[in-house]
Amino acid sequence: MNKYDIDIYTVKSMPAYNTRYNDINRHNPRSKSKKSNLTGYFVFIIVLFVLAIGATGLTIFLLESEPKTLLINRTYASVEKMQSKMSDDQMGVGGAYLPESKTTPLSTLDYYIKRGDSIHSISRRFGIDEATIIKLNDIAIPSKIVRGQKILIPNQNGIQEEVTRRNTLDKIAKKYDMDKDELLRVNNLISERDADKIFIPGMKYDGVSKQLLLGEYFTRPIRGGRFTSMFGYRIDPFTKKKSCHTGVDIAQKMGTKVYAAAPGKVIFTGTGNDYGNFIRVQHTSGYVSYYAHLSKIIAKKGDWVSTGTLIGLVGSTGRSTGPHLHYEIRKDNVRINPMTVTVW
Repeated sequence: MNKYDIDIYTVKSMPAYNTRYNDINRHNPRSKSKKSNLTGYFVFIIVLFVLAIGATGLTIFLLESEPKTLLINRTYASVEKMQSKMSDDQMGVGGAYLPESKTTPLSTLDYYIKRGDSIHSISRRFGIDEATIIKLNDIAIPSKIVRGQKILIPNQNGIQEEVTRRNTLDKIAKKYDMDKDELLRVNNLISERDADKIFIPGMKYDGVSKQLLLGEYFTRPIRGGRFTSMFGYRIDPFTKKKSCHTGVDIAQKMGTKVYAAAPGKVIFTGTGNDYGNFIRVQHTSGYVSYYAHLSKIIAKKGDWVSTGTLIGLVGSTGRSTGPHLHYEIRKDNVRINPMTVTVW
């Protein structure tokens, strides 16, 4: 006790209100009863308030003559419908609005190919579509990526097109139904003059085009064997001079089965001076496959074939030095390297 008749408690965990008055009320049953009644009253008021809100469907009352409704979790269609019925002065707090949506600008990170990597594994690791990675990095043969090679991994899916005099930015924007200025912004470009290649966000290739890009649309047309001549320039075995070889040669035993490398329609069966007995199969997207030097043609013109359908037998007809299959691929009548589009 002191001269002011107040007890002073020195307890580390006790708050600063530990005077005799508070100490007395803390042990007073009547004080507890009043607090309990007061708490119950407030709980009752809160319950009524919550019920009132639920009944009015989340109505926000403002200091105006009419309440405004806040739209929560509505579809774009319903918001647009509501928006079309509202006047300009209703577009304030609590009004319906469509948030502005913009595509994220393109950014990339450097990735160095590691041992055991493939386009598929890299795609899964970063969550970016295989076709996006291939096109952005101009990868010619996806199955032949080299350890230590640097590639760019974008922050979003999309496709890339080259800007030329014929394929202008205006044409690209129209083709993909995008605003030209938006394309420039996404590609971090100031003007059209800075654009040599343009990335179109969100676009994807169809399944067949993606398989072709990955080199997985065509499959090996013959089982076993060995490559004796690749696509490109070589020393001609007959003239001994440098010449362009238009396909790949696979040596194999006479009579070995030859299969269609992809689904399509047989558009030619017959004989040619250089090809000997050969078959042409028309595929999707302007692709045609050739199978030459056959000893026997099994497929018939007009037949529809699937991947793996038996179409002929290995031979050495035409301009040939021994039993082998000459396998050739053309795209829009332009010869391309079969190794870039075939799974071996």
